[in-house]
Amino acid sequence: MNMEDKIKAAIESNFDVHKLKIVNESAKHAGHAGDDGSGQTHFKLIIVSDDFENQNRVQRQRSVNSVISQCFEEGLHAISMNLKTKKE
Repeated sequence: MNMEDKIKAAIESNFDVHKLKIVNESAKHAGHAGDDGSGQTHFKLIIVSDDFENQNRVQRQRSVNSVISQCFEEGLHAISMNLKTKKE
């Protein structure tokens, strides 16, 4: 399973996802710190979920980081996040 699939599985099994978009941005970081040449190290997440209701930006990011922590142990280096509720 590639990193994108691992991230998707972790997110979908832990959040009630209305929208999920995963963008592999590894090519933009080729040769930079954290690039291991796999093309699976840098991602952008866009998640819409009402699970983020009543959470500030930091709480939302921490909740996502906690469910994808295994991915960081397996080579994920960086992730950017846009986390919203349906109302937002």
